[in-house]
Amino acid sequence: MAHTLKGKLMQRLWFRVSVGLLFLCCSVPTDAADNENGKDLLQKNCGRCHALAAETASPLKEAPNLWIVLRSYPTERLEFELAEGIGSRHKDMPQIQFSSEDIYKIESYLSGDR
Repeated sequence: MAHTLKGKLMQRLWFRVSVGLLFLCCSVPTDAADNENGKDLLQKNCGRCHALAAETASPLKEAPNLWIVLRSYPTERLEFELAEGIGSRHKDMPQIQFSSEDIYKIESYLSGDR
């Protein structure tokens, strides 16, 4: 049983890595102003706890780096999660819903090479 569970976990890990690489490889160049606005939106709403740039530690030790997490989402799922409010695994995280314009700006920031 442990061997089967390990295999499933490895499959999920490779799927997430593959999707993340696909997202990175298929990014469209964006306007620098949209990148900065998207970063500002994330900083305002999420930066108190989460890191928002590659290779940066989160202010809250237990909070994952959103740059890494959000870039691994498939585009459709990312848009849905941002519009509906990304679910939390703990009670202190607010559920924030972004507008379509905000989502575009956040996607523009995440697709940039930072």
